[in-house]
Amino acid sequence: MPTYNTLQNAIADMRARGFVNTFTIQHQQIYCSELSTTIGPEQLTLLEQHHVKAPTTIAGEREVYGFRTNDNQLGIMTDAYADIAPEEFDTILGRCRQQQARRA
Repeated sequence: MPTYNTLQNAIADMRARGFVNTFTIQHQQIYCSELSTTIGPEQLTLLEQHHVKAPTTIAGEREVYGFRTNDNQLGIMTDAYADIAPEEFDTILGRCRQQQARRA
C-alpha cells in the first residue's frame, strides 16, 4: 500500500487509481456529489486508510479513506467531518464494511 506525505499527494494518487468520487457525511448518511446520490454506510466497503500531513488543518494531519460501493464505484472521504461531530463520524465509519483496511 502506498505511503503519502501530504493530503494532496494521497488524493491525487488515489484519484489516478480510480477513486474518482467524493463522499461526504450529510444527515447521518454518505452523500456523493458526482453520483448525485445518498449511500448508506453499510453499502460501502473500506479498502484503504491513510494518515497524512495536512498543515492547513488545526491538527496538522488528516485521515483519507478509500471506499468501494456495492455497485463498484470507488470514492474518497476524509475525516474532516470528525472535526465537527467526532462521535457521529466514528459511528458512521463503524457502520461501513471493512476489507483490507490498513493504515499507511
